[in-house]
Amino acid sequence: MTPWRDVNAWHELRNATAWTSGLLPPDLADVHDAAPVDVLTASARTHGWSSAVVDLRDARDKAGAMDAFAAGLSLPAYFGRNWDALWDCLTDDTLLPEPARRVIVVDRWRTFADRNTDDWDRIRELLRDAAEYWAGTRTPMVVLVRW
Repeated sequence: MTPWRDVNAWHELRNATAWTSGLLPPDLADVHDAAPVDVLTASARTHGWSSAVVDLRDARDKAGAMDAFAAGLSLPAYFGRNWDALWDCLTDDTLLPEPARRVIVVDRWRTFADRNTDDWDRIRELLRDAAEYWAGTRTPMVVLVRW
């Protein structure tokens, strides 16, 4: 496991500075003992990154998760609410938050993941692939899965 995949392995995350300052590469990271969402998003903005929060608290199934992504990322009304459509939105720089560098915080996901393990695995795969897609570009993406 690379050190940025499990932040708890080396320190408690108090903000998103490790990524927005360039200390760690853009990626999907599970952040244990993370700061509150507003602190994470504020630290991203401080470093000139935009931020979005996808709150899965009310998601009971895949449709609910898609609704959470649509709301959290302010996706257009024509968002198809399926895996391909989510991928298209995550890799379309005209649909993601501005400015070019982005932090997406996924919050309150445990209940959804426990009920929908296959869908949760697919969401994580899509988010990790999207972060990798944008890595090394002028539009990096960091996904923080907050515990």
